Amino acid sequence: MNNLCKTEKLLQPSFFQRLFKIEPKENAFIEVNNLFASKPLREVKSYEIEAISVKYKVNLRKRFIGRFKELYLRYLQQSISDKIITDQEVIYQNYLKKLLMLTDSEVEEIHDQLAGEIYKKSYNEVISYGKIEKSEEIFLDELQKNLRLPTITQENISTESKQKFMQLQFDKIVADGKISPDEWEGLTTMAKNLGDDLKFDEKTKTKIEKLKFYWLIENGELPIITVSINLQKNELCHFASRVDWLENRTVTKRINYGGPTARIKIIKGVYYRAGSMGVQRVTSEELQLIDSGQLYLTNKRLIFVGNKKNSSIQLSKVLSINPYSDGVGVEKESGKSPIFRLSDNADILAMTLTRVINDFQST
Repeated sequence: MNNLCKTEKLLQPSFFQRLFKIEPKENAFIEVNNLFASKPLREVKSYEIEAISVKYKVNLRKRFIGRFKELYLRYLQQSISDKIITDQEVIYQNYLKKLLMLTDSEVEEIHDQLAGEIYKKSYNEVISYGKIEKSEEIFLDELQKNLRLPTITQENISTESKQKFMQLQFDKIVADGKISPDEWEGLTTMAKNLGDDLKFDEKTKTKIEKLKFYWLIENGELPIITVSINLQKNELCHFASRVDWLENRTVTKRINYGGPTARIKIIKGVYYRAGSMGVQRVTSEELQLIDSGQLYLTNKRLIFVGNKKNSSIQLSKVLSINPYSDGVGVEKESGKSPIFRLSDNADILAMTLTRVINDFQST
């Protein structure tokens, strides 16, 4: 252990310490440190440690327990640097534990933490390719034995590492806002190779299915919905939902002059009310509900079957769309441009509408 500790100079006592002939308590630890720095571990004796305790009239364990743990950790780091703990090294570790007055539980905690970090680093390197070969399993088993790592610690490390690795892979495939069939197959295969199960809560499962559907809308065959309304020849419905038809309408408001008023008699029976002539008219755009009904999106048009009237918008007349969290605005070549408000799946409508317009324009 002498190569882990460097000799340190003792602290000089302060004025009052010299006056009352008191040695700085910190020097007690420095002398312990210098003892280990001056000779091999096996030559350090317990009575030498006890003599330092008596000299400084200090409970070494109570005052310097944290520093003693650091000494033990440094020795253990050297012992474990080659990823193997031999029987001889175990003997020296136990001897050092006794010298530093450490308990079994304190030593086990230090060992498990350090050995666990080494095992975890190697384990993460092994699973970085998404699978564990037979030869790698043997390597990890040998490493656990050589490090004398408890099985429960090894299991906790492998479980946590696999979960973090799979979460990282999942985050990668959803980064673009959709999941392709190949991406999902690759993720499930990777989990199987690592002996891990893909477990998601219901909220995450719903999100996954939606992201899969996003990819399908952009790249795959759009779903075809059977509807009760009459469609044109070769017309297919790809989306249907209850919606509110909204439009921006100009609203004029009358605002009276808000100053003081007074009644002034002009002639019998005729009065002038001062202040009432200050009338202003202000116009503004407000979103108003026009109708509610069923919206159908086909490969040719948008069809609205409302409570008050029916309407259709040809895809060729759509200039642009404006997606909202709860609806989709459709800009037309002429006439009022509606906003379709949905209670759910506004994102699906926006993506599907974009897809069918692109397909329509490319034909």
